[in-house]
Amino acid sequence: MTAETQNAPQTQQAAGAANGKETSGAGRPAASPQALQEELGATEQQVAAIIESFIELGVSVYDYPDTPEATQGMVTNLRRNVDRLARLNQRSNDPDSALAQVDIPLEVIQYIEDGRNPDIYTREFVEAIRRSNQYQRAKMHALKQLRDSLADKITDEFPDLAPSVQDILRRTDERA
Repeated sequence: MTAETQNAPQTQQAAGAANGKETSGAGRPAASPQALQEELGATEQQVAAIIESFIELGVSVYDYPDTPEATQGMVTNLRRNVDRLARLNQRSNDPDSALAQVDIPLEVIQYIEDGRNPDIYTREFVEAIRRSNQYQRAKMHALKQLRDSLADKITDEFPDLAPSVQDILRRTDERA
């Protein structure tokens, strides 16, 4: 992935902020945290109702008495589930929804589909970043030592270049 690709969402956000509009990573206007919380709460209630309804349906199937009333109740429950799933699907496909602006990494979705806890993904991601940071810090330290060693050798061999070498050292110092 190039630096341009990695910085694209940040660039879009910065451009939106410059125009007075905060944007999400996909260039959409960012939803307020309150609107997002309300939509998340409503979606959570919908999913809970669907799960509860499926549990009721499972109990009905298990204890099915084979009466017209039981059949009608099961059909009603099935229709209610289909309606709830349709509403949930409609909400998930609404481009104006605050939830449409939430970007979830594909790896997290894969963890959930595999029956794994998404917190494990977060922990593994943080560990990978930590290892990468340590590696980069070690590389930077090694390059700084190489720079300093080369500067010393060049200054020893070519004393007339000392001011230029010191200028380069000053400009490449990590505090600058």
